[in-house]
Amino acid sequence: MIQHIMLWNYRDEVPEEERARLESAFRALPCKITALNRVELGPVVGGRNQSFSHCFVMHFDDQAALAEYADNLEHLRVAAPFKEACAAQVAIDFEEQHG
Repeated sequence: MIQHIMLWNYRDEVPEEERARLESAFRALPCKITALNRVELGPVVGGRNQSFSHCFVMHFDDQAALAEYADNLEHLRVAAPFKEACAAQVAIDFEEQHG
């Protein structure tokens, strides 16, 4: 299983309605992109690093599924306005290892 994690802050001038629309679009992606198993998304509420206000975790079966998602037109359609709305982002991918 591959986890794709993003932390971000919205630009101050992005209204709440636009933030909600963007987050809703990300939540809808698993219904549109079969390579994406599920999305968990929400505000950061604790932890040691308070530099970012929001986080999502996306779950993929493998690297090939993540690559398929990255090139998918539905993803690109959501990602473009999302990037414009963000003041800062950081993303990582990791492979779950059991045992």
